[in-house]
Amino acid sequence: MLTPSYRSLAATTARLALAAALVATTATRATPADAQTAGNSGLSRLIDQATAASPMIHAAQHRVDAARARVSPAGLPPDPMFMAGIQNVALGREPASVSEHGTTGPGVPDPMTMKMVGVEQTLPYPGKLSLERAAAVHDVESARASLDGARRQVARDVEDAYYELAFIDRADSIVARNRDVLASLIGVTEVRYGVGTSGQQDVLKARVEATRLAETATTLNAQRRATLARLNAALSRPSDTPIDRPEIPEAIARAAVSTSPQDIHFASSALGAPAADSPLPNVAALQEMALRENPELRAQSATIAAEAARVELARKAFLPDIDLTVEYGHRAYGIPDMMTATVSVPIPIFKGRKQDAGVAEANAQLAALESDRAQKQNEIRADVARLDADLEQSRTQLALYVKALLPEARATLASATANYQVSRVDFLTVLDAQATVFNYETEYFRSLSDFARNLAELERVVGQEVLP
Repeated sequence: MLTPSYRSLAATTARLALAAALVATTATRATPADAQTAGNSGLSRLIDQATAASPMIHAAQHRVDAARARVSPAGLPPDPMFMAGIQNVALGREPASVSEHGTTGPGVPDPMTMKMVGVEQTLPYPGKLSLERAAAVHDVESARASLDGARRQVARDVEDAYYELAFIDRADSIVARNRDVLASLIGVTEVRYGVGTSGQQDVLKARVEATRLAETATTLNAQRRATLARLNAALSRPSDTPIDRPEIPEAIARAAVSTSPQDIHFASSALGAPAADSPLPNVAALQEMALRENPELRAQSATIAAEAARVELARKAFLPDIDLTVEYGHRAYGIPDMMTATVSVPIPIFKGRKQDAGVAEANAQLAALESDRAQKQNEIRADVARLDADLEQSRTQLALYVKALLPEARATLASATANYQVSRVDFLTVLDAQATVFNYETEYFRSLSDFARNLAELERVVGQEVLP
């Protein structure tokens, strides 16, 4: 049985251990500045590596090269045709000739038989070649826009996985820190239980919370492996290739939330008011930028311009292409050679069922492309509005965490710990306060990572950087 003096010493030891746990919680707690870095050179290098290695970008570049190679041939007429042969070969022989002496001789050669060489050239109707070349030039513009879109997509994929890794690593560090705090608390409860100042349920509750943290750590480890594999896939390298510790770039962290609670303001005092002083352009400006710079829209616009040229070409299809033929015929036995020149013009007798049908097809295709572009514009407007709303929601959540939730949760934990030391509150109150701080810190970095990921997606949709 413990003596009163020993019981007093054990209680004092428990108070010191609990105070040490509180100091650890306060000294190593997460702050907004922890998420900032001196720059984003590491992320920029990863994006450069992904851009250089991406098969999608390589394929898009090859399509640009292929489209560019089609421009020069599109402006040229068909190749001339060279002809050689024999014309007018008689299937029989001329009757034998009779001399004055009554003898016969060979028949007279056919004067129309000749050896022939010639050249044939098709001359398209004026304007057709220029329209074909214009369509090919617009195809190059469309391929280039698609290449820009592929680059934006690859950069977004890298950033999305990178920012998710940054959150997972930060959450894992918070779990590790809280595990150490819980280990101290378990020691405190065991001491207090040993001296009879707390019940066994406190020890069991602390161990249950420690087990939950272990479960969370296991989940985070699995998520990290999957996210790292996704990032390495964008970099075209083995799934388990390690990377340096990922961090949210400083410029993005500053845009998301101020590091000083005094600098954080809200649009109004109304409940649910958004955070003020947004660094992002307003929705209308973002939508205008997206409609102008979005790579998919630029590719569609270039494709529409190419199709418009093909519509004009279809309208000229019934206009005749002229075939010019020049032939030279050589005849034997001193018979004069012959020259032939012809001009051939097609007669569009099936214009109503052939050329007019081609015009209708081209017009329908053009109308379909224009409708696709209108639909894409609607989708982009909606995406920009949604992403802007998500970004502003993240900014507001982060502002609430920095200005109120985190400071109040930490103050509550300090108060609960102090009152537990003098037996004014039970141990469950301390655990709840500790769990609240843990959840708020984790949710803070979740919101910061979501802000960075949504910003990357917004820049992909808009087609350019949006932060000043």
